[in-house]
Amino acid sequence: MGLNLFLPDTNVLIYGLAGHSLSAQFLREWIEQKTLTLSVVVVAEFLTQATTKEEKTFEALIDQFGSLPIDTTIARIAASYRKSFLKTGYKLKLPDCLIAATAKLHNAILVTFNTTDFPMKDIKKIQL
Repeated sequence: MGLNLFLPDTNVLIYGLAGHSLSAQFLREWIEQKTLTLSVVVVAEFLTQATTKEEKTFEALIDQFGSLPIDTTIARIAASYRKSFLKTGYKLKLPDCLIAATAKLHNAILVTFNTTDFPMKDIKKIQL
């Protein structure tokens, strides 16, 4: 049985690289165990607001772990999430749907501070 992959939401990386104890602890564990995986959406969101120092640290993570691209399958899953929740009046953001779809397709555990952004029942998630 393989190790679980952990896909952190952008907020987990922001807090973790800023030294927030819980996020930083989890990041260290995932890096040591080589169970960290990144969505390209999270990469884009993080780099948009990163300081120069955070960007250098994050680029090293990307170099070590790479990032999971968006493909047609992920796009379809994300569209399905968004469409089904829109029917109930709940507006999910497309980037969050893409992150969730990436976690689903790659059987990764999505880790976030904001589980309300990820109400999908068919993905594994941890709230910090």
